[in-house]
Amino acid sequence: MPPAPYRIHAVRYAHRTCTTSEAFYGDHHNGPMTMDYFVWALTNDSETVVVDLGFTEAVGTARGRQFLRPIDRGLAEVGVDCKRVEHVILSHFHYDHVGNYALFPNARFYVQDAEMAFYTGRNAAQGAFRRSVEVEDICALIRLNYDRRLVFVDGGMDVVPGVRVQKVGGHTAGMQIVTVAHAKGQAVVASDASHYYRNFEERIPFNTLHDLPGMYRAFDTIRELASSPELVIPGHDPLVLERLKKVGDGIVEL
Repeated sequence: MPPAPYRIHAVRYAHRTCTTSEAFYGDHHNGPMTMDYFVWALTNDSETVVVDLGFTEAVGTARGRQFLRPIDRGLAEVGVDCKRVEHVILSHFHYDHVGNYALFPNARFYVQDAEMAFYTGRNAAQGAFRRSVEVEDICALIRLNYDRRLVFVDGGMDVVPGVRVQKVGGHTAGMQIVTVAHAKGQAVVASDASHYYRNFEERIPFNTLHDLPGMYRAFDTIRELASSPELVIPGHDPLVLERLKKVGDGIVEL
């Protein structure tokens, strides 16, 4: 029997101003724009999966982000109790995706082998990569591994029926996206494989990256896996709040 279709909620928890040169590779105009920060909840009658963990208020404040609410408060508005969640997918290890692990005491965290290998390896301290992570988060993930709470993936894996992770790389060494069985077809929570709709729609990589050709391949994989472009959810685009159905303050549903 196929799994019951999942509801997909995007929960905004923070915001900042940025420039087009940060968001689009090869853009040198430094035009003003904005960036939103989300976590995602995938739910049906039997399963709950959270995608990404955001950052804590302390980290956001230190980095000059506008912190809007703790993620557990936002997730609670769509019926998700963080303490009861058993499955959390970490798309990659950047600071804005792995910060609130302590809110999920009963979860296992799904990560790519390549992501852990890179951020515990020889190049992680290089400036281009170091600024995107919080060292304490990486250390916490190592501790979670020793507590047997990490599930390592090498490529693709079904997390629960109807929810699958797939490594794409590009943005980071082990960047992974999530395919979701939705009532309208197979949806893709792209996270930072495509920060904005424009990234994958116009094939313009984001300017923070690990592998430039890999980012183009990631765009191809997103298109191959999504039943339609309308079922792709990018990682940071304020337009998510306009293109998806509003169900609360800063909360939308595909």
